[in-house]
Amino acid sequence: MSTASILLAVASTIFGVILRYGFDAVRERYRFRRELKDNNSIDVTGNDWHAAWQTAVEKETLINTERICMKQKGGVVKVWNLEKSPENPKGGYRWESQLQFFHGKTLMGWYFPLKTENITSKGIMFLCYLSTKKTFYGKWVGSAYDGDLANGFLVISKDRNYSLTELDRVLKLHDDEVNIIFTNL
Repeated sequence: MSTASILLAVASTIFGVILRYGFDAVRERYRFRRELKDNNSIDVTGNDWHAAWQTAVEKETLINTERICMKQKGGVVKVWNLEKSPENPKGGYRWESQLQFFHGKTLMGWYFPLKTENITSKGIMFLCYLSTKKTFYGKWVGSAYDGDLANGFLVISKDRNYSLTELDRVLKLHDDEVNIIFTNL
């Protein structure tokens, strides 16, 4: 093989790597801008949201409701409840969370009790947003009143009764999949 053909092969390989890197960078920038545009076209900010949660206290399944507030900046959504759940005086508490929008539809994030609550319940949430209904459907997983590992469904909408109705519908659709896990690890 001649020196010229070796140099041509090396130059071709280097050009291919540079071209591929450039293509990947442009594609990632386009994907990021599209996702940011999707997230910025949604605004869920407001203190008129209502959550219905599947939970348990002393191994008895409960449905909690809470009025919650959301504040969105770009793809980041901060959420907190405005009061403890009236249905759950033993296990209810004030909390706050931070979620991240992905592709204008999915939210993922964490929740923690307020420092004044003096409890250890905390966990993660995964929510799907149906913008046409202005409703979030999702799951929470975390520590709760009955143990270190629990999970349940939740629905968030602009109307308390609608959230309860939708949560009931979700629970009936997935009754074989719903597991509240109680463990003291």
